[in-house]
Amino acid sequence: MDLWHRLVLVPLLVGVLLVVAPSGGDLGAQPVERERQLPVAPERDVLEITPALRGALELFEEIEGFRVARLLVRDDGQMVLEVEYVLDDQLHRERRFLSEGALEELRGRVAVHVAEADVSVGIDWDGRGGLVLGQTLLGLGFHGWAVPVVLDLDSSQAIVAAYLLTAGASFYLPYRFSRTRPVSEVDRDLTMYGATRGILAGALTGDILADQGSDATGRIRLGGGLLASWGGAALGYAAARRFAPDEGSTALWGALGDFGFAAGAAAAFAAGPYDSRDEVRTVNGFEVIESRTRNRPLGHAITLAGGGGGLVAGRWLAQRESYTEGNVSVLRSGGILGAQAGLTLARSATDNDRALVAGALAGGLGGLVGTNRLVRGRAFSNGEGLLVNAGHVAGAATALGITYLAVEEIDEHPLLYLAAATSGSLLGAGLVFRAVEGGSGPAASSGGAARERPGSGATISVHPENVLLGVIGRARVGTLAPVATIRF
Repeated sequence: MDLWHRLVLVPLLVGVLLVVAPSGGDLGAQPVERERQLPVAPERDVLEITPALRGALELFEEIEGFRVARLLVRDDGQMVLEVEYVLDDQLHRERRFLSEGALEELRGRVAVHVAEADVSVGIDWDGRGGLVLGQTLLGLGFHGWAVPVVLDLDSSQAIVAAYLLTAGASFYLPYRFSRTRPVSEVDRDLTMYGATRGILAGALTGDILADQGSDATGRIRLGGGLLASWGGAALGYAAARRFAPDEGSTALWGALGDFGFAAGAAAAFAAGPYDSRDEVRTVNGFEVIESRTRNRPLGHAITLAGGGGGLVAGRWLAQRESYTEGNVSVLRSGGILGAQAGLTLARSATDNDRALVAGALAGGLGGLVGTNRLVRGRAFSNGEGLLVNAGHVAGAATALGITYLAVEEIDEHPLLYLAAATSGSLLGAGLVFRAVEGGSGPAASSGGAARERPGSGATISVHPENVLLGVIGRARVGTLAPVATIRF
């Protein structure tokens, strides 16, 4: 390795050592006990016992300040009824272990009451608005214009009518469907994941089935994306109702599914199916050179297999470890950072495209595995995970800015800029991670209050009121108050 490569790679290696160096006890070594929420009355879609339902059933009358009762199941199969209430302005939780008989009695009372009242008591509709809005936006942005293209309409009046009718149906059908069915935030997230990623999966499948070079190839590809989007939405909702994952597990499914698609495409590119090859054809006595993909269907099949494998891996991992949405955000940064590091190391040895993609693929997988070990046993809040993501991006931008000031010619120093971005991302994400890594228990509600984590050496203060002050212009330039502060 020459002097130039050493000067580029040494800062990267130093950054790795700074971030991954041990900083105290191994919280990941602590035992983890997982619980999963179940519906109180699944046949009536009653997720939990609300104050109104509690009053109607005359349950927990001895508890003042009752808020909610949830049914949980432990890894060993033991059923637990968790009762949450407020006493003396403090939140309390009481846990009662249920026998099979007690569980059947509780579910029977709830089901009978709901059936007799003929109302949707306790149905979780927290995700209904987001689901309907998301489907409406998909109708406006994709389904509406895809339908006229797939139907090969040539009249401007027919095209506009098909677009507007499809967009309207994208609102009405989900709205009508969800009137009598529960739509939790998990239901919404998995439904929208299936609807959006279904477009990609369907387009790739349609491209596999289409006759390349035919005039109908584009319409078949687009039609595949359209059908798979609708089917993916239905499958996503069914999976949410069937497996009942929590929000952290849902986020993990989606993150690993996306990484699976990216890994499948990278593997296909590195293995060769997406390579281009030149073919010489004779047209009217003239030789024409055409560039063709070596084996497009095989490449698409590998990409689809990667996406499916990522979803399976997400479900498998969520069954064995506990994740929060914040943990998954940190995991995303770890995977991307690993891909950056793998790409940087590969670029220091070669500029072959297939080797570079293979290096990014290997680094990304290594980053996922390593980050998963780091977050094990911790429970980062969603805000803390987003802070790590922000540190990742800000670190890369800062490092690139400093490098550009020192060395202006980007084209002449690609490895230097790549290494700078990787080192900046590593330091930015790593410093913020260490500032918030005290999150080893259930995430507490912030509400703008400062939280000091034992042993983390950092205090996080969130000030949402300063956003409003900045928008309405009461804060003067030079005296703008921060939205969040981190003290190391």
